[in-house]
Order: sequence, then C-alpha cells, then structure tokens
Amino acid sequence: MTDKSNIIPLPSLVQADRFLENRARLTNQLLRHSLIDSFFRFISDGKPYPFVTASQLLPNLGPGWIEHRHQNTVLMFLIDGSLPRPLNKHFRLRTSNRVTWRNIQRLAPDLDLSDFKAAHCHLNDPGFEALLNRLLALDYALLAQESAEGDGMTLSHMHVKLERLTDTAIKELGKQLGYIDRRLFERGEDYVEALEGKFFEYFGFSANAAGRKSAAAMAAQLLSAHSQRFTVFVAGQEDCRLTILDQGPLIEQYLLIRPVGAALHRFQQAAMAAGVQDLNDYALTRVQPASLNDSALPMLYRLRLERTAAAQAGDRQHRDRDLLKPWLRIKDAAVLPRLDSNAPEIPFQWADPAEV
Repeated sequence: MTDKSNIIPLPSLVQADRFLENRARLTNQLLRHSLIDSFFRFISDGKPYPFVTASQLLPNLGPGWIEHRHQNTVLMFLIDGSLPRPLNKHFRLRTSNRVTWRNIQRLAPDLDLSDFKAAHCHLNDPGFEALLNRLLALDYALLAQESAEGDGMTLSHMHVKLERLTDTAIKELGKQLGYIDRRLFERGEDYVEALEGKFFEYFGFSANAAGRKSAAAMAAQLLSAHSQRFTVFVAGQEDCRLTILDQGPLIEQYLLIRPVGAALHRFQQAAMAAGVQDLNDYALTRVQPASLNDSALPMLYRLRLERTAAAQAGDRQHRDRDLLKPWLRIKDAAVLPRLDSNAPEIPFQWADPAEV
C-alpha cells in the first residue's frame, strides 16, 4: 500500500486556467453587449455614434458629460475563488440578492425568465449567455465567483451594492502614493478635490466619474488588497467604452473608433505591416471591397494604459507638482478583428504624436 500521507498537493492548474478562460469568455460577451450591440442600436435608430477623436483617448481628455441612452451598461465583478471575508462589509451579498428564480421575479418582475434553470448561472453552461444579457440591464453590479459546491464558477449575486465612502478611498490611495501623511484634509479642501480627480484617473476614468465607474474604482482598490485574482468590468453611457481592471499594473479599455484622413492611411500601412489584406474582418459594417481603402471604417480598438511615475509611490517633496501631471499613458494599442473573425489583431497607435 502506498503511503500518501506526506504528499503535498499542488495548486490546481485546471482551476487557474478556468478563471482565465472565464475571463476571456466574459470579455467577448461584454464587448458584444456594451459596444457592438450598442453601435447597432445607434444605427437602427438613425442616431450618429459618438466616436471619439485620437486626442480624446485618455481620461479627462474626452468629450463632456453626456449620457447616451443607446449605450448598454455593465458593472460586473469576477473573483477567482470567493469574495474575501473581510470585504463582506463593503460588498452587499445577501440571501435576498442571490441569483435565484424567486429573487429575479421580485427584483426584476418584467424579465421573462420562463425558461430559467439554476444551471444557467454556471459560466460554462449553454444558457449562461442569455441569462447574463438579461440581468446586465439591472441596476448595481453582478458578481461571479467559485460556487459553494466547488463545481465551477457561477453567477452568484445580482443587485450587488458597493458601500464605501469616497473620502476613505481617496485617503487610502493618497497615503499609499505619498500625497498625504495622515489626514485627508491636511492640505486643504482644494487639494482634496484635485486628489479626488486623480483617484478616478488612476483607475482609467474622468475626474467627474460617478455611479458605476466610482463603484468599479472602489471595488478594484478593495480587491487589490487581497491575494485573490479578480476582474472588474465596467461600461457607462458617457464614454461608450468597456474598462477592465484587475490586480495587474495595466488598465484595459475597449472602444469603437473610426479613423479618417491621415490616421486611416496610417492604419492601412499598419495592416499591411501585419500581413493583413482583407479589412472586412475588422469593419463592423460591411462595405464594398472597392471602397475599403477609402472608407472611414468603424472598428474595435483596445488600449492598454499604464500608470506614470506621478501615480506611483514617491517622495512627498514633489507630490504637489505631480497632481498636475498625467497619471496614465498609452502603453500599447491595437485594432481587433470582429468577434466572429479569427483574423489577427493589428498594432496601431491611433494617437499619433504629430496629430495630438
């Protein structure tokens, strides 16, 4: 008989891969919901899509505060494992907001869930995508985590409220980066107001972020203090983009662009350098082959943003000047193929320094 008492179990690679696979699958589904479906809602209603310019890619450089009602929204948390117990006081998870047929009927009586099954809550179930698309319209956030039975990741809670004072979040980041010593208002109210704007920029949002984006920033800050991997997905009706936050140093943002003129010419050159001949794999709207090289193509664009030295822990002596500097810069960017295509992504810096 083999003695197994001294065998140390290794971490489950299957579980680790499962988290990454679920993240990738969710990213594609939420891209379709928040960007692609929204784009065609604008088009079907005869409304112009609010494309940004190259100079508006970074937070605080975009258009004004306008909510676009045709834009689908997202706020969702994905956790590798279960929510860390110390965070129960911030994330409202109750029996009353678990994803069950009875709770959905109570919280969203207008939803047609005649075909609902408990198995649809599992992220790998064929019925999950349809269920998620229906629940994304609800207020507050959705939470997906490892099921209590340990049989995979499941959509466990809806109507998840995040409860934390903005001042507390700003104070924590300010102390972490060296902008304040002990008290939030030790430098005065104007200093705190400037630091608040930078708090939201730190997570990829404009200084006047509110609602879902505020909740997403606080969730990412809280979850980053723990060892578990996580992903925060958020899309609002102001900037019309999907932002993805996690425990890593980069911020991912997805948006739709339509380069014209010199930018379109540079994209065509980038496509040729990447060995891409058929741009129809990238255009959201089909166009005639003869006009592909001359058309302003609506395309899916991915930004990876990194934090500058001003957004890193530093010497208190120079922090005042750092409040006036950008906290984010573009690390890399690429045009992505349509979600139904296997074409390669095309590296493309739309924000050409000569044009910005």
